[in-house]
Formats: sequence, C-alpha cells, structure tokens
Amino acid sequence: MAFAATLSALTEELVQVITSTSSQSDPNRFNVLRESSLRKLRHHNYLRTNQFDVEEKLNGFEEHFRVVNRDGLADALRERLDALAQISNKWTPDILHLLLQLEDQPVKKSKLTDLDLLNEPDEDSGPPLKWDDIAKEEGWDQDRDLWKNVNFEGGSSEDDDFESASDISSEAENTSLSSVEARYQKAATDFLVESQDESQLDQVRETQHWRNATAPKDAAGRTQKVSIPESHVVREVLFMLNGLENTLFDARGVPSFHYQLKNTSWEAYKALLGTYSETGRQLSVLREFTKTPQQIPLLQVFREAVEKRLGSFDKEISKLQARYVDIQQDVVISLARVLDDVKPHMQPLSCLSGIIQQLQQSKYPRPFHYLELLFDAAGISQLEGNDVVYEYIATLFFECFQVYLRSIRLWMASGELIDGDKTFFISSSSSQIPKSQVWKDQFTLRKTSDGILYAPRFLQPAASKILTTGKSVVVLKLLGKYQTIATLGGDQPLKLDGDFATKFGLFAPFSEVFNNAFEKWMQSKHHAASTTLQHTLYESCSLWSVLSAFQHIYLMSDGSRSDLFLSAIFNNIDILNAKWHDRFNLTSLAHEAFGNITNAHRISVSVLADGLAEDVTEIRRSVRKGLPSVRIIYRLSWPIRIVLSDESLTQYQAVFIFLLQLRRASSVLHRYRLVSDSVAGTSITSSEQAIYYGLRSKFLWFCNTLQSYLSTLVLGPLTDQLHVDLEQADDVSDMITSHSTFTKQMISEMCLSSKLDPIRQCILDMFDLAIRLQDARQLEAEREQEEDQELSRLSVMSSSPMKQGSRRYMKSGDEEDETFLLEQDRSSMMQDREKTFAEALREIRADSDRQLRFIVSGLRGVARASGETAAGKWDTLAEMLEVGIQERR
Repeated sequence: MAFAATLSALTEELVQVITSTSSQSDPNRFNVLRESSLRKLRHHNYLRTNQFDVEEKLNGFEEHFRVVNRDGLADALRERLDALAQISNKWTPDILHLLLQLEDQPVKKSKLTDLDLLNEPDEDSGPPLKWDDIAKEEGWDQDRDLWKNVNFEGGSSEDDDFESASDISSEAENTSLSSVEARYQKAATDFLVESQDESQLDQVRETQHWRNATAPKDAAGRTQKVSIPESHVVREVLFMLNGLENTLFDARGVPSFHYQLKNTSWEAYKALLGTYSETGRQLSVLREFTKTPQQIPLLQVFREAVEKRLGSFDKEISKLQARYVDIQQDVVISLARVLDDVKPHMQPLSCLSGIIQQLQQSKYPRPFHYLELLFDAAGISQLEGNDVVYEYIATLFFECFQVYLRSIRLWMASGELIDGDKTFFISSSSSQIPKSQVWKDQFTLRKTSDGILYAPRFLQPAASKILTTGKSVVVLKLLGKYQTIATLGGDQPLKLDGDFATKFGLFAPFSEVFNNAFEKWMQSKHHAASTTLQHTLYESCSLWSVLSAFQHIYLMSDGSRSDLFLSAIFNNIDILNAKWHDRFNLTSLAHEAFGNITNAHRISVSVLADGLAEDVTEIRRSVRKGLPSVRIIYRLSWPIRIVLSDESLTQYQAVFIFLLQLRRASSVLHRYRLVSDSVAGTSITSSEQAIYYGLRSKFLWFCNTLQSYLSTLVLGPLTDQLHVDLEQADDVSDMITSHSTFTKQMISEMCLSSKLDPIRQCILDMFDLAIRLQDARQLEAEREQEEDQELSRLSVMSSSPMKQGSRRYMKSGDEEDETFLLEQDRSSMMQDREKTFAEALREIRADSDRQLRFIVSGLRGVARASGETAAGKWDTLAEMLEVGIQERR
C-alpha cells in the first residue's frame, strides 16, 4: 500500500507539471489523466534500462572528445564517471539514460567553464574599504589645508615628536575589529558646528528670512508681495541659470510672483522676470535633453555635444557669480546688467534650444533629423548676419556629422556596412544574389514608405555617387582587383574647420561651403575606385570587344557576314525544311559566319517553343511567323553583365528580330532574276508585267530606304555617340546609364517602342506584301509553264529555243533541284491560287499604298505630338517614304 500511495502521489505531481492541470482547476480532466497514467505505469511490460549500453555510450563520448581534441572535456567526464561509480545505486543507469536522451551536440556546446557554476559561491565579505570612502566619511575631501606644507618653526621638541610617534605606534598595534569601529564610527554630536560669531549667524538667518516670510496685507486686507532686495534676486537668477534649486524659479524656469523687487515698479520687475523665465525655459529644455539616455550613437554624440556646451555656459555663469562673491573691485548689483552679461552666451544656446524643441515635436523623428535642423539653422543665422550663432551652430553641426560620416567613409573605402546601422541610407539585401546582379540588386538606397530617400536633405544630391563608389569597391573585391584605400588614393580627411569661420568664409553660403568641402572629400575616394573598375572592365574584361561583337551580331554592322548567316536560314525556310530550327545547325552557321569576331564560340542560336510549334509553310509566307522566335545569344562574363543589363539585352534582341524581318523581305525580292523578256527582238509586255515590275521596284525601294535610314541615321550615329559617352563616363553608373540610353534611343528611333507599335505592324505588313508579290509571280510562272507544255504536246514541231525561253524567271541557284522547289512552292502559295495574276497584283498595290500612307501620316503625327529626341528622325523617315506615295486620280 505504501508503494501504491507513493506511486499515486508521484503520478499526480507528474501530470500536474506536464499538463499544467490540477485537481482544483479542472478536476475531471485531471482525474482522467491521472487514472490513465497510473494504469500504464502499473501494467507496463518494458524492460529496465540496459546499463551496459549506457556505459558504452558514455565511453564513446569520452573517446569522441579526445578525437576532436577536447581532452580537457574528456578528462572531466572520466573524473565524474569514476566518482559516480562509488555512490551509484539501482536507479543510476535510468538517470544517465535520461540525460543521454536530452543531450544536444555536446561537442560544440559543452564548456568546461560551466562546471564552475556548480561550486557554491563564497560568502559575501562586504564592500572593500577604500581611502576615498574614508576621506568622505572623515571629511578629508573637503579639507583643502590637509595637504599643505607643515610649518615646523616654533613647533614641538624632538621629545614631543618621539612621544607622539610612540602613541601612534601603540595605536597601530591595536588593530582589532572593535577598535577600528570605535575609531571610525561617529556620533551625531560630532557633526555639530559651533558658531564662533552668533551675530553673523543671525545676520545670515535674517537675510534668508524672506524665503519663508508671510505675505503682508494692506489696510484693506489685500495680500501684498514680499519685498526682497536686488542682490537676492540676482543670486536666485544666477542659481536658476546654473540649473540649481532656488526660490524664485522652478525647474522649468517658471517664476514665482509672490515676491517683488524693492524700489521697483511691479511692471518693470515682471518684465525682467519674464525675460529671465524665457531664458530658464530654454536652458531647461537643454538640461532635460542631456538627462535623456540615447541608444543610437548619432544621438549620443549630439547629447554629449550639448552637455559640453552647457558646461561651458555654467562656467561663464560661475565667473559671473565670482564678481559678487569674491569682490575685487566695486560692483553694481543690477538685474539689467546681469541680463546684458548673459545675453552673448545665451544667444547660441537659445538657437540650440529651439532646434531641440523642433526635434522633440517631430512625430516620427529620424535619428539624423537634428543634423538637418542644425544645417538649416546655420544657413538662416548666416543670412541674418549673426556671425556668432552661425559659427557656433556650424561647429556643432560638423562635430556631430563626423559620426554619420563614419558609415559613409567605411562604405566608400571598403564597401562595407556597419551591422545594425539603421541610420545609414544604404541597405544590403539579405538573400544570396548572383554576381552579375550585385550591382543592381545587392545594395540599394533606403527609402521611406513615401518613396523619399532615407538620408539627410543636404546629402541627397550626393547619395547616388556614394552608393556607386561603394558598389565599385565591392565589385573590385569580387574581381580580385581591390586595393586598400591608401594605395588607391589615400584616406583624405574631411577638412571642415576654418572654411566657415574665416572672414572670407562668412560671405560664402553655408550650403556651398559644406558642399564644396564634402564634394572634394568624396571625389578623392570616388575617383580612385571608379577609375580602377572602369580600367578593369575595359582591359581585363574586354568591354570594347564585347560591344563590337554586339554590333556585328545584333545590329548587323557587317552586312556580308550577316547575309552569310541569314541566307542559310532563309533557304531552309524556302525549301520548307521542317528542321530549319535545329539549334545545333543554327549555332554552327553563326560560328561560321561570325568567326572573325572575338570569342565567336560564345554565340548560340535557338528557337523558342512558339516557333517550334509553327508550320514552316506559314513561316515562309509571313515575317511574323517563326522569325520572332529566333534567339541569338552571346554569352557574357558577369562583370560585363553589370553594364549590359537584362533590359538592354532584350532590346538588342528586338533590334535583331526587326533587322531579320527586313532582310527576309529583301532576300525574297532578290530571289528571282530576269532571264529574257524578248523574242526575236520584239518586246513582250503586258499590263500585269508592268504592275508587277512597278510593285517589285516599290518594295525594293521601301526595303532599301528603310535599311538606309536604319544604317545611316540611327545605328551609325548612336553607336558613335555610345563610344564617346563611355569614354567620358565618370563611373560605372554613368556607363550603365549611357548604354541604357543608347538602347532605348535605338528602340525608339527604329519605331519599335510601344507607342509606335501600329506603325511597326504596318511595316511588317509591307514585308508580308513583298513575299506575297513574289509568291503570286511564281504562281503565274507555273501557269505559263503549264500552258507552254500543253502547246508543245499539241504542236508537231520540236521544242524551239523560243519555247524554252518562255519561262522568263528562274531561281538564283541554278544548281538546285528546281523541280523539287516548284513542288514545294505549290503547297505554300494557296493564298492567290484562286485569283488571277492581275487581281492579286491589284490587291497588293492597294494594300501597299494604304499601308505606306498610314506609315507616313503616323510618323508625322507622332513626330509633331512627341517631344522626344527621336521625333526629328521620325519626321525624316516620313519624308523619305513620302516619295513612294503616288496619288491616283
């Protein structure tokens, strides 16, 4: 029964600890949990802990500790296991097994120093006895005569000295605790001061009687003011200015109107007291600010600076008090005179007090907001001509700005940010970012929810350059080209002292003084990092070679190389080769065509999934099918990807597709060549042939005009301007901006922007009409050939040269299998098969005239309505295309 009772009690305690449920809080649930736990404990069928497994695991821990060079920890474990073996019982293996189940990385988290926590702490012996405490208790710290040289003239004899020394030695021998306590313990009577001159003590009491005096009443029973002399008022005013307790003013400088100055009107005294009250209020703002603890270093230095200036002011007030305490010459006690003496020292403090009040009144003040207030106050005081306040506030501003400058200096010199610094306007992404995106996404300017830069207003113009300098250092470190700032250009200090305090600096606006000094300091760091990174990109990363390769590949600056690559693609499309999009074949063709450029092996060509799913017959009939899916990629190293952004690469691809579509239309127009149009010297002409030749000439003129416009007015000048801008760029940020501007202007002037999309669609319609024209002519040639074959079959004459020449057009490649090509073409020219050649030509002419008019009128309208730099180019293109418009009556 004793065992059952003990088990029940222990089970109740266990349930209560684990479930936080007791018989008082929830008796039903508690009873259910207790009964179920008791049932499991009574009928458990588990074996006891295997003590050998526990011992083996502990030995394994000891061996593991020694393997990882934690011999001290292993020795401590072995020592305690040996000690435990002497006092162990039957439950020891179970307890050790429980501890082993609770272990959590003992190799990493175990410390030998934690064993000291098991030792019982020593008894507190009390605070140590120090000479400073003894001096304060005995009053030595206030006795200035204690350390003065002793005058031995007329003193005691040597015998007296010997006797006194004997007494001292005898006293020194008695060092028991009771004797020490008796020696240093004082009674209350020991602090009584015996006045040697009762009359002077009464005089002092009389002079201070006004503090507790009862206000007199006049004959009518009205309460009057307590009259006090001016000397007392001056003393109270000086105490108030020093921040000490006094009777006339409270802690915030509010005056008490229970007193009145002798021989002075109430209005004059009240005005003087009000002036001092305002001064005390301003000082109380400063003193309360210095008592407020600050956690941010930027605010800590401001509080320290204010506290230092308050100390200087207190010293001036103490000097003023010394005139009335230690009178060396005749002094006139006057409240007005004190006010004039205090005013020069108080004027800058009043301005500083106003700044602190503005800071406190801000709803959500930023830590650097006081720097903005100091900056503005310095400029205002300079405009007002108050040189004293200007120099005072400007000096304070530069002193506090040095702390904020530490984050800027560390970022610009080392590319590093101070951990936990929430006052700096540059933030770093916490996620891992690829090297090519470090410049764009790793570091950004911190902004508020309103989109305002989280930086002092006077630094916002320079924030971008500061960010660029630090990012340049970061990229140089990744490239292995980083050098210490001393090697790059030296850590030049920010020289601010003296620029505003000189007689010449007073005439220069404070903002200009600061901007010139800060720009000079910042440029010394910016130039070194930016120049080094630019040189690395140009020389080590071959930026110029990459740009030249882009001009050859995407902008098709070398027409012969581009035609060699594109003609192979067009031939596969014309013969309806279903594998025209094979990426291995396309890449091989690109390597062969552009083999003269640097690193041609980096080129790869593929077709998107949309192009793979389209029928090659549809691709042959329209430049909108298949060709926009062609992707040509020139693999770039990650440093070059910093300058050539993903957006710019997308714009290069758009230009390549447009030029590809233009070359497709031109190649179709040049696909057939004229063989013979005359028989026996007689010209064979027809209206259809005249229309056909006119349309073919018109489309050739359109393609050539557009090609000339793109080459001479868009791509050529923009490419030359890009080289100039890159050479004149101050840093990588300017390089990125120049290249981005280049690609955007290229897209805009080539009519590929979103606002000119209707015009671009009309240009593509013209390309499709050119393909349709050639298909219609090919279909007519097939019809003529069939008619000739039928006449030859009916005629008894053999085939004459004249009949053989009836087919006036043939393919440009005579070596190809023309029969195969004709069979393939028949399946791809179903659009005009049901129409006559004349009907097809009339439709093509009407559509081309309509599209051309729309293009010209649209370009002129956009050029007039737009203020972009490309508007002049659009108007020029409209004039070039307007020549082809023929007005038919």
